Amino acid sequence: METTSFDPSLPGVRLLQDWLRQGRVLRIELNDGQCLEGSLRWQDPEFLALNRSDSDQPVLLSRRAIALIRTLG
Repeated sequence: METTSFDPSLPGVRLLQDWLRQGRVLRIELNDGQCLEGSLRWQDPEFLALNRSDSDQPVLLSRRAIALIRTLG
């Protein structure tokens, strides 16, 4: 698996960090059309961890599988 460097100076990374700090609820659409909702727990170069309201364990999402991320409300 190819590892990309994590650059916190990138605007997208900074925006996700802001949403994480704010506890914003996100809707993430995957490349296969599936949508997930929850708050971001952490991010790294390969994955996002999403806290869903129906689970006490985060869901790991590969950045490559994500088509769209938006805030709700």
